[in-house]
Formats: sequence, C-alpha cells, structure tokens
Amino acid sequence: MTPSTKGSALTAAEADRLVAEALDLPGANEVLNSTQLSVLLGRSVIIEHLRVKPKHSIVVAHTDQHGEYGWTMLTSDPDKFGKARQRAVDSGQQFRIHRHESNGFLCSGSLWSDPELAKGLADARSALDEREGRTVEWKILRYNPRRRVVAMVDAGRHPKIARVVAGEVSTLLSTFSRWREWNVPVTHAVPLGSRGSATLAPLWGAGDLLHIPYEPAAESAGRALGRLHATPHTRTPRQAVCADPLRTAAALDVVAPWAAERARDLGNRCVQEFSRSQGFEATHIHGDFSPDQVILAAEDSHKIRVIDLERAGFGHPMQDIGSWLATCRQAERTELIAPFLAGYEACLRIHPGAANAWEAYCHLARAADFFRHRHPEWPAQTIRTLDLAEEALTQ
Repeated sequence: MTPSTKGSALTAAEADRLVAEALDLPGANEVLNSTQLSVLLGRSVIIEHLRVKPKHSIVVAHTDQHGEYGWTMLTSDPDKFGKARQRAVDSGQQFRIHRHESNGFLCSGSLWSDPELAKGLADARSALDEREGRTVEWKILRYNPRRRVVAMVDAGRHPKIARVVAGEVSTLLSTFSRWREWNVPVTHAVPLGSRGSATLAPLWGAGDLLHIPYEPAAESAGRALGRLHATPHTRTPRQAVCADPLRTAAALDVVAPWAAERARDLGNRCVQEFSRSQGFEATHIHGDFSPDQVILAAEDSHKIRVIDLERAGFGHPMQDIGSWLATCRQAERTELIAPFLAGYEACLRIHPGAANAWEAYCHLARAADFFRHRHPEWPAQTIRTLDLAEEALTQ
C-alpha cells in the first residue's frame, strides 16, 4: 500500500485508536470520540475542536443539542488540573470531575468556566450588559478552548461580533487601526470590558467569500491584499516571522503517524524551496488570508471587508498568496483564484515559484486540521491535503 493510499484506507475510528495509543494517556478514547464522550457527560455532544499533547493532555470543545458549548480535559498534569478547578471555582461556574487518579485527571465544564477565558468572558459580558442596560444574549460562533471565543451578540440597534481571547487585544486593535489608515477594508473593532482581552465589532455583510463565491469580490480581495503588501515599513527581512515547515510537518507524528514520513519529506522540500527566495523584502501580511476571511457587503457586491487579523505581522508576501491558493483548491473554489491574482497583480507582481512553495506549506500546515475538527473522514482528507501540497510543489 502506497503512502498516499494508506491513510485513505483507514476509517476515522481506526485512526483514532492509533492516536490514542500514541498519546499514551489512559482514557484517551473516551475524549476523542463524540459518542463515548456523550456517555461520559450524560448528554449528547458533538466534538468541534480538540488539541492533543502526547503523555500530557487532550482538551476538547463540544456542543450539545441545545447549542450549549463546553470543554472537557484529560490530563496527566496535577497542576493543570488543579488550576482548572480553582479557576472554575473563582468564576462561580460548574466544574465536574469525572476521574481523579494518580495516572490522570478527567474534568469538564461549560464554556463560561474555561480556565483561560472565564475571567475575560465574565468581564466582557458584564461590560456589555451594563452598556445595554439588560442581559445581552450571546450566540457562540466559534470556540477554541483555552484560546478564544467568537460570538454574535444582540447589542445596539444591530448585532455585533464579540471576541474574547486568552491574551491581550491591544496589538489586534492597533492592527485594525493601521490597516484602515492604509485603505485596507476592515471593520471597526473597539475594546470591550476592562481586562483588555475582548473586542466588539459590527456584524457586517452577507457572508464570507468561500460560501458566496463571487468573482468580482475575489478581485477586490486581491487588490486589498496588494495595497497591504505595498505599504511601506521600517522592518528588515530578519524581523519577519518565518515559517518552520519541519516543525509543521511534525504535527502529524502523533495524529497521523501513517503519514508522518511523507509529511517530513514535504517539509524538507518546502525548506529547499524557501531557501531559493532568501533575501526577500518582508511586508505587512495577514498571515491567514483566504476567502473565508473576506466578507461581502451583499451576495452580488464587490465591496468587501477583511476579518480575523490575529495572525497579522511581517513576512513573505507570497505567504498570503499561498494561503489563498491552498484554501481555494481544498474547498474546490478554484474559480476564485484567477480574479484574485488579477486584482493583486494590479498592485504588485506575483512570484510563481515562491507562491507555489507557500501554497504547499499552507496545505501541510492544515493537514492536521481535519483531525482537530473531527471531520468524519479525517484520515482521507489528511491524505488529500498532502496530495495537494505535492501538486503545488510540482507545478
């Protein structure tokens, strides 16, 4: 069986068992599988996001039939368990202990008791309720446990988007402000609460470009990115954030050991291709530019807004190009490629070799996402993503 078909032949259940063995955490199977986790929690839940650390922890975000979000953690670290329990107590939220043994701790709670987000969430909710003079409803859109929550909130005359993160949002707010000054179309985000960990922005537009594939809007996105990359700056290439393809490939060592050798080979080939573009001039970059990060004003409008600037910084301009290409090919939205590139080239020149290398890297970086987001056919999707990386490198 060839490397490109071995993973495709595995079912998700078979691949999950291999992951559980590699993690070496007693009870890992209970946390990786939605059905088994539902039995543990006593209610039906669907796992939406998970992170794993071999011999240390599994952290899972899940939602139930009522749309209520929560988290479950399996860890061998007594300090991590103790801190999670204490922070839940401090937040006044429910915290359940399912297992408390010398070789592992298994616990769960609601989103509002998240060990790293609870204080920020409480602060943001309190600030919003005080501002509106009533209890504001939060509809959770995305939850990455211990890292961030994105929600739609019924605040003001029109709904808004609240974002709460585990760190600070000062850099993010500064990025929004600078990009508006540079005529890059972004929404207007403001701080929310007093902890400096939340933002509030308008709920703008009809939806993202990945789900509403309108080619004139893709051209607008290319022009917007070109303007961003053309913006003068004072940093040098040495100050740019550089990708590490080998470290990225290593993410598959645990979650897809049957594809690890191939991932390492692709990582080495990316390193070789990146070396050919050394000495590039670093630019301002989005860091995760793709059609789902572009919102349309209406379904047939070329007017757009760029969102999710958390990864913005300095780097190779072709990183953003490669990210767009990778997303379009993965989602089979290739009709958005040509107009996007045309819009970009109205401002700046494309470097085809570097763009292909960055596309391959972006595929490689996303190969583990199907496992993390519990895609029902994640082994086959992982292999398909590596196939796309291979194709990008051979263009």
